[in-house]
Amino acid sequence: MTNKNTTQAGEPASAPLQCQTSPPCRILVADDEDSIRLLITNKLLETVKNVLRVAVPIAVMLQFCLPAALDAQEVKPAPALPLQSQDIADQPNAMTTSVVGKCEYSADGVAFTNLEKGQILVQGAIVRTGEAARTDLFFRRTGTSVRLQANSEIRLEKMTLTTKDGLPVVHTLLDLRTGRIFTVVRSAVAGSTLEIRNAAGRSVVEGSGIGRYIITADGTHVAAKDSVIPLKVIGENGITIIAAGEQFSRKEGKMLPVSPALWVKDLIQLDELQASTETLAPEKPSPKP
Repeated sequence: MTNKNTTQAGEPASAPLQCQTSPPCRILVADDEDSIRLLITNKLLETVKNVLRVAVPIAVMLQFCLPAALDAQEVKPAPALPLQSQDIADQPNAMTTSVVGKCEYSADGVAFTNLEKGQILVQGAIVRTGEAARTDLFFRRTGTSVRLQANSEIRLEKMTLTTKDGLPVVHTLLDLRTGRIFTVVRSAVAGSTLEIRNAAGRSVVEGSGIGRYIITADGTHVAAKDSVIPLKVIGENGITIIAAGEQFSRKEGKMLPVSPALWVKDLIQLDELQASTETLAPEKPSPKP
């Protein structure tokens, strides 16, 4: 009888193959699919556990840290605006409330662009109207509206802001270069002034109340009816005070009565401009600059 542990030649049979590494590894055969699935599942679970061991402490830490960081961000004061930008924002300005026909403006006096309703104009701006055109400017801080008639040009020469008795006081100087303007003043602060420079010199409106005027670049001044504030013209020959219903002509150098028939159309425009001014102007001056 032949021994099962020996070969036919009488040599002992070789031992079953084993892995030489320690610990012994398990060789999976192709038909052991359940074992492979189990091994992969165990490996995935082990990986997830390792990730959770790291992620959970981080999540807990973020839960306490993020609210503190957000709170710190909320209470952090906003950076202050540069002084130059703040100064520009506080400057007195004018806004266009009506534009009819071809009107232009320039911030530097060189490049002109189309003027539109709602345009904000600051000191130094130039506004001009074309043929059969007109535009209305509203100076909010002084409660003043200015209507440029056709073929007119004006420069917002100076607009300064001071304080009197805790209220803002604005000094506005307009340079009327060509054409003519209608202006309605509804001033609530006695210290505010409006000056219009033309060929006759400077026309000054100062004091509180309502004033309605027609002024041309060549030096004609009209103080329309219902003007509580008189118009003061400072020229080469001294000071001329123009009361309601009076007209001063530089060419003739004397005061003339205003003819209602001559100015009927202009008075209608003044009434229209005054109505818009009363709608836009605040009832009481704001203490804010």
